[in-house]
Amino acid sequence: MHGINQGTAERRGDAPRQPRRIIMKAIKAFTALTLAALIGACATSKEIKPHDWALDVQNADTRKAHLLLADHYEDVAKTMDADAAEERRMLSKYQANPHKYGKQILDLKARAEAMIRDFENAALESRKMANYHRQFASESR
Repeated sequence: MHGINQGTAERRGDAPRQPRRIIMKAIKAFTALTLAALIGACATSKEIKPHDWALDVQNADTRKAHLLLADHYEDVAKTMDADAAEERRMLSKYQANPHKYGKQILDLKARAEAMIRDFENAALESRKMANYHRQFASESR
């Protein structure tokens, strides 16, 4: 009986699974270390964090500060426009080949349309904030 079970296990493919498990564990460990390194690198960067922008908005009292904030909000709007354009390309891809996505096509289309709408609204709001700060800049010293 022992010999029969062992042969059956080899035919099912159980024998080569051990090296796969080791490789998968190594890949997971490498991925975790890479993510930790990236997060650590981001945490030490000198870029202004979003909460710093909120503080800058509250403390903006000079023309230069308001112009910098206006530029920041314009950059955000451009990023949102680019993201909306990318989602539009994806939506076109979904619509061009609906057979490729099967039953998921309706969810993919709805998600893409919602993302486009959200990105466009965010770009609009960011441009409003940019105009608001430009107006303050023109009124400031």
